[in-house]
Amino acid sequence: MADKCTSEMRKMPGGFQFISIQANGQVKDRATRRRARSHAVKTALGKRRKEQQLARTNFIVKTVEDPHLHLKIDNSAGTAKPCTVHDAGLSAPLHSPVSGALDPFQTLAVDSSRLQALLDDYRARQAPEPVFSVAEELAFQNFRSVFRTGFHDPALINAVMLAFAFAVTSGNLNPECLRYQSQAVAYIRQRMDSEDEAASEATIGAILLIAGVAGRLGQTTQVELHMGAVQQLLSVCQRKSIHLTAGIKRAIFWQDLNCSLLAGSKRIVNHATFATLFWARDTFVPDNYRLPLGFESQRYILDPEFSAVLEDLHALQCIRNLPRPPHADAIGMLHINNHTASIQSRLMIFSSLSPVQECCRLAAYLCSITLCCKIWCELVLPSHISSQLLFKVQEMCKDGATAIRDCFDLLVWLLYIGGAFAPVGLARDRYLDLLLAICPDLSWPELHAYLRRYIWSDDAFLVPVSALWREVVHYPSR
Repeated sequence: MADKCTSEMRKMPGGFQFISIQANGQVKDRATRRRARSHAVKTALGKRRKEQQLARTNFIVKTVEDPHLHLKIDNSAGTAKPCTVHDAGLSAPLHSPVSGALDPFQTLAVDSSRLQALLDDYRARQAPEPVFSVAEELAFQNFRSVFRTGFHDPALINAVMLAFAFAVTSGNLNPECLRYQSQAVAYIRQRMDSEDEAASEATIGAILLIAGVAGRLGQTTQVELHMGAVQQLLSVCQRKSIHLTAGIKRAIFWQDLNCSLLAGSKRIVNHATFATLFWARDTFVPDNYRLPLGFESQRYILDPEFSAVLEDLHALQCIRNLPRPPHADAIGMLHINNHTASIQSRLMIFSSLSPVQECCRLAAYLCSITLCCKIWCELVLPSHISSQLLFKVQEMCKDGATAIRDCFDLLVWLLYIGGAFAPVGLARDRYLDLLLAICPDLSWPELHAYLRRYIWSDDAFLVPVSALWREVVHYPSR
């Protein structure tokens, strides 16, 4: 009977919804009529969204820093019309290495407008290295390739903000930095209670960024505490067979190495720990792996293992001297990165070297940083190594080492390589004093000939070294 029909609603595979009605064709009650209208509206909206998706008109391109649509005047019609990002002349590129990670819906754990402001500050662009990079030259180590995620992880985004803000303050922990640091540490501590939640690229990356700040500040104990936590998470990942990206493994290696150099912390990994950093000599160019003439003449004072590293560094110099393509080649940069990693990791292992070899080790490390990656030249590492080299050279000259007295050109190379990357200030003045005392009257052709007997590249070193030579030649006290 019609009056015994219920008002039950049922969904069918095709998307239709059947509603029981009375025998006279009228819908039984108001609630059922509302359901019917609601279903019709949802069906229409769903169809419209599908059509927009197919036509790719369901999103509007807008920038994070400017929530309003730019307008420009159409002179021909005398009316305003929307303009594109390129028409607006915005300074931020539309497809930057981290643009895809930003959340335009303001759901981040930090102020996204502040994040954008920091990204636009040139001082912050080297801040996250070596964990990830925003530079095109190091695109193989961008945010996405390292973390496989966006900026939504609260521990990671606070650590990123700490690294950016710390760089903008020129290495000072201001209240903003301390706020990001405390928030990142709080999230990490909460996460470390669960192995499954903690063992991820985001957590490891957050710890690495915090460790990098501690390394810049020379806080050895703090660096070792943070890197110990990374080592613990690596063990968890290995035990649970959790796959980590090649980028995060590379980040662990470089942050561990750089912090060891800056703060003297114990290393947890080396160049042989991760397969992604594997490097071997290129058998097709065996002549590149040799000692430069200056070191060859001093081979008798060099340990065999140290000589092998210098040979590999000479090969890196040969790569630097090759014509470079206008756009960075990711595969080539990865190979150079692994080559450099092998050199620097082995240089950090040497201990109990003679004073002359210790000076050569520091100069070689400085060359390995500045030869092939212009981004790293702007980091704190070159100036730090330059200061260490100055101290060792001063000690060696004071003790009157026979080897250095017998090799004038080696001393000239050490002083010019070290002084060229010394920042303006006391360290650079001390280099100038030594150069004025040892070789004040060298002409540029004479100096250039001396330098080319060791590790040298015109492309990498000519500008900073020639600037230092001009300072010596035109020193006011002469």
